[in-house]
Amino acid sequence: MLTGAFVLIAALSMQDTRPTKAAASGITWAESYEKAFEEANERGVAVMIAVIQDGEEANEDIWANLMHDPKFVAATKHTVNLIANRGADKDHGELEVKRDGRTARVCGKFGGIPCIAHRRAEIGVFRDFARDGLLKTPMLLWAQPDQTIVAQLIDRHPLGDFLLAFETADKKTPNGLTEDEVAAVRAGLESAKTLRAAGETAKILAFALPFAKRDSQSRLVQQVQKLLAEVEADGKNEMAAVDALVAAKEYPKALERYAAIAESYKGSMVERIARERLKELNANPEVKAALKKLKAEESAQKLLERADAHAAKGETDKAQKLYDQLLKSFATTKAAAEYQARKG
Repeated sequence: MLTGAFVLIAALSMQDTRPTKAAASGITWAESYEKAFEEANERGVAVMIAVIQDGEEANEDIWANLMHDPKFVAATKHTVNLIANRGADKDHGELEVKRDGRTARVCGKFGGIPCIAHRRAEIGVFRDFARDGLLKTPMLLWAQPDQTIVAQLIDRHPLGDFLLAFETADKKTPNGLTEDEVAAVRAGLESAKTLRAAGETAKILAFALPFAKRDSQSRLVQQVQKLLAEVEADGKNEMAAVDALVAAKEYPKALERYAAIAESYKGSMVERIARERLKELNANPEVKAALKKLKAEESAQKLLERADAHAAKGETDKAQKLYDQLLKSFATTKAAAEYQARKG
């Protein structure tokens, strides 16, 4: 059905526009035309625009049946949704709802937003999407964040056609954020500031890695990718300090630090690098020899301490057996040299 501004106004004055079905369809409506495209940029998804005329059979059928269908409603979680309608609160009635502890007034027909919001949205849609100064209704169109139309359906169609339009829009804006995900990403980005200051790297990565791996045009995803790059840069700086330990041949400390870094940066590029360096160090003959020597020194020191403990108790025979074992098994160690120095 072709409608212009004058047709819409005339229709409003002639028809009973009270809701024909409960307004709570489950679709989340954008607060304004501008915010719809702003959020679409943030999420990296398309905008689904529904242009609905009050009081006309096909329009009311689209709203009361299609847009309450569970499959249709589920598909809207992957888009930003905008309702464009000229009806006023005197036509739809307004309801009071509780939102974040406050009372808000929302449209009695469409729910979620006040009537002024869908009236103003109609102005933006008419300005940017009307062909020859007319909007056909009922019309649903799917537009990318830059307002490029990727799918459009006018009048009634089978449910499958509408679901296919959602799929087409999703392919044009792949890997965007769903309604639930966008809330999680915003919260994660906010908490990351505190977590970084507290050195809670593993928690940041547990949040960031799944989203940062997405090839998405979402501005929020790009912020997560930037956060991940910063965290991984921190990890590289930590490994540079460990490299200094390796250069100083402090191998045990170096191995311990690489292992700790690998655990803290689990799943990231930093973990892969740290584990590669651990593997290289453990396979290095010089490192193996150094670790073997260190282990011998530790064992010799413990043996000397046990012998001294027996000697202090007057258990001379037991002490001497351990001293002899020290000289036999660990002759080149510092502990053996210390015992020899006492004797001499």
